[in-house]
Amino acid sequence: MSGALTRWRAAFDARPALVGGAVVLVAAFLASATGLGNGFAYDDIPVVVENPMVQQLHSLWAYLTDSYWGPSRGNSLYRPVTVIAFALERWVGGGSPLPFHVANVVLYLGTALAVFALARELLPREGALLAGVLWAVHPVHVEAVANIVGQSEMLVAIPTLLAVTMYIRDRRVGDLRGRTVAGIAGMFALALLSKEHGILVPFILILAEVALRSSHFARPAALPRRALLARTLLLMTVAYVVVRLSILGGFAGDAPHPTLTDLTRGERLWVMLALVPEFARLFFWPARLHADYSPNAIPFLTSPDPGHLLGAAILLATIAGLVLAWRRDRLIAFAILWVGLTLGPVSNILIPTGVLVAERTLFLPSVGFALLVARLAVLAAPALAHVPRGWVRRAVPATLVLLLVAAAARSATRQLDWEDNATLFATTIAQAPDNFRAHHALGELFGSAGSWERALHHLRIADSLYPGYDLLELSIARVLHFDDRCPEALPVYEKVLAHRPDAEVARVGRAACLLELRRLSDAREEAVAGIARGNAVGSFGVILQKAESSLVATDTVDARNRWFRAGAPVSRSDARLRVPVLLMRSNPALISGRMR
Repeated sequence: MSGALTRWRAAFDARPALVGGAVVLVAAFLASATGLGNGFAYDDIPVVVENPMVQQLHSLWAYLTDSYWGPSRGNSLYRPVTVIAFALERWVGGGSPLPFHVANVVLYLGTALAVFALARELLPREGALLAGVLWAVHPVHVEAVANIVGQSEMLVAIPTLLAVTMYIRDRRVGDLRGRTVAGIAGMFALALLSKEHGILVPFILILAEVALRSSHFARPAALPRRALLARTLLLMTVAYVVVRLSILGGFAGDAPHPTLTDLTRGERLWVMLALVPEFARLFFWPARLHADYSPNAIPFLTSPDPGHLLGAAILLATIAGLVLAWRRDRLIAFAILWVGLTLGPVSNILIPTGVLVAERTLFLPSVGFALLVARLAVLAAPALAHVPRGWVRRAVPATLVLLLVAAAARSATRQLDWEDNATLFATTIAQAPDNFRAHHALGELFGSAGSWERALHHLRIADSLYPGYDLLELSIARVLHFDDRCPEALPVYEKVLAHRPDAEVARVGRAACLLELRRLSDAREEAVAGIARGNAVGSFGVILQKAESSLVATDTVDARNRWFRAGAPVSRSDARLRVPVLLMRSNPALISGRMR
């Protein structure tokens, strides 16, 4: 064993970039390859399986002028590069999930190499290797790799990391070169068109310049290329915002998490402060991982509470560490600020997002975490070398290696939990039984399979954990309706409509139940109103036709199209007044990631 370690060390000393890169690649592959056999799950359903922009290849112009979800789902996000990648992968595999997962693993290996390249510009070779391997095996990345739609995280991370690496590489010796300015501009464009987080690239470059100038960068007499870069990135940012606004009709984004919908900014701040320990845990000890982090599995505190004390203590300790590092070690300060800056878009402080906590949102912030841990290890190494007890000097690196191996094993096994929706939702409930959205999702999944009792079981658990959520109540109404229980479904539909009068699905369901219950005039009135609004004209048309054909048997219509004996018993037939067009077998918006 010692001979093999000696030979490996000699090879690493001779070619640190080549050997170190190979080790990082192997680590990343071992942590991610077990997901190659996964199918489609969660967000994959609407974004990949049901997205018309993915199901067939379109012109480049079509991708550049349409939204992420495709024309049938409304405009909310703009990620043309990601959608093009999905369409090509679908074309290659004919709809099989394998090419998508192969692409995810390949992109993950590329991202790990990009992290290693950045670390080599900032750390000694041993520290860079530690940062690269730690990042490659970190279990918090599993969601981004195992779930096909996580591809956007890697498509934005790779150009972001390359842009920062190019900038730091040039600034270590002087001003930027012309080709570096062009390269960074190209990477910025690719990042912007892959995911919204690409807009962080200029801010990360500013952070690098301010934090590392006195410790890592040269000080050229002039700065013409940096000024050129600043103007270029500013113009590109303005152009991106204009294009995005014109396509989406607003800056847009996913719908806020249901718990955040009616909260003020101050209340959201209290909510996120209580979640600081959860973010810290996911960075330092990601043993427990979930597909969704929602009440009551995580704390949800909208006003000052003793539950905020730990989060406040962690924040204060982080600020104190940042102040100290700014004076003594700018790389540590840079790493801490990297984490804070890249977490900003999902902090829910400025604007509410679709998640409270999500593992995929830690993909880019974890680069700062890896740099921080590696830098601390480099600083601790000399002190460890002077420890008198030899067993301690051997035990510390051995423990570190064991932790990295355990992290790789956890990542590899966690990949399997994302095999499909049934596995993912059932696993989430087993791991977080108090998570209302996990029960909601599993209930919808059972409903899509026609297992009404199981569906109601989980939906009612979800309702007890988070009462009053209108989309959850709508799911309950639909299941009752499909299970031929319209007397129970109708008041639930009406409860939903009391809160959301524009809920089209609830209005169609209510009209269909009125028809089923022989309240023909009421069903006809709802159908006429729905057609007048232009909502679900086909479904309302069927309801109107059935209602009028039954009404005409015993009632009379006047010139104003009003029934004289509205509401009287009118049907002498035992025939079921069902509307088959309404019996949708699933609600993709709920069993997919859009529920998040």
